[in-house]
Amino acid sequence: MFVLMTSHRSQVFQCFPWIAREALFVAAAALMVGCGGGSGSAAPIGAEGAYTVGGVVSGLTAGKTLVLQNSGGDDLGVNSNGNFAFATRLDSGAAYAVTVKAQPDGQRCAVSQGAGTVTANVSGVVVRCEALPVATYTVGGVVSGLDSGGAVVLQNNAGDDMSVSSNGGFTFPTAVGEGASYSVAVKTQPSWQTCIVQNGAGTVSTANVQAIQVNCDSLIAQLEGFWVEDLCLPMAWGTALTIARQGQSQVNVKQMGVIYEDGYCSGAFRTLAPSDMGNAVFTRVTSSGGVTVFWGAWPERNGTYDAAIWTRVGPYLCFLRDNPERPSTMAEVEARTAGAIAGKACARRR
Repeated sequence: MFVLMTSHRSQVFQCFPWIAREALFVAAAALMVGCGGGSGSAAPIGAEGAYTVGGVVSGLTAGKTLVLQNSGGDDLGVNSNGNFAFATRLDSGAAYAVTVKAQPDGQRCAVSQGAGTVTANVSGVVVRCEALPVATYTVGGVVSGLDSGGAVVLQNNAGDDMSVSSNGGFTFPTAVGEGASYSVAVKTQPSWQTCIVQNGAGTVSTANVQAIQVNCDSLIAQLEGFWVEDLCLPMAWGTALTIARQGQSQVNVKQMGVIYEDGYCSGAFRTLAPSDMGNAVFTRVTSSGGVTVFWGAWPERNGTYDAAIWTRVGPYLCFLRDNPERPSTMAEVEARTAGAIAGKACARRR
């Protein structure tokens, strides 16, 4: 080992200046070794937890929230379409697996390109959302009172027409979504009948609608019964009719006299023996407001028929046969009927 005596240091450095420089280099190298330095053990800056995992969400309905997970944790709530990234960064070489933890209400979201190994920022995860099909339910009910051979046309929500030709259950062909409204009405009445809808409107919940009732009644039934003329003079006889249905378009009529016991038409009365007037036959029935008009013919005793018009409004039955100028339009019938009621020329059902 070469030892340089202290007393001769300055002289040696002056003679051999390169020795001083080498000594300083050796000392610096020794200091680095003593502090643990060296290129073999140094760590690259930013290699741990440096990369994000994310992607793009599409199809998410406004106001809905989707919850994603990465590798079973790191929950991320997403409430709008566009880019997303999980909060936790991953090391290079770490695995990732993006899944849906909670679906948005009324939608289903699916993940594609959601798994792999991190080597850089991950931005290719694709999450597509779409609406679930709305649950649908049928709308229907029961028809009753429909005459054999007749047919009533029903509508739901001003469409979806359905012809019903027999009594019993019915169901519209088009189902209605949950939460939607329904409104059932009669589009076309059956011949010689009137059908009325009950429980026909509402909102579909989570079950088929079966409570709608369609009750049909014969128009001729409006003429059935015992009718006594409204006009009554003291000590005078009145007139009564007994009308019985004979089919869809005709009735049998019996006429009789009425005598009131007190002479003022306010108490009890008795009837005389009825006289069979035969069958009145109707060719058509029309309605306007509260007036129903029966257009037909009244039987004469000689076997012929005389044209006749009967109107039914409220408690009154008005017979316009004897009027020399028979009305031909609904407006004329309505005006003539109002005048007959005011003049007590109509009958009331008793």
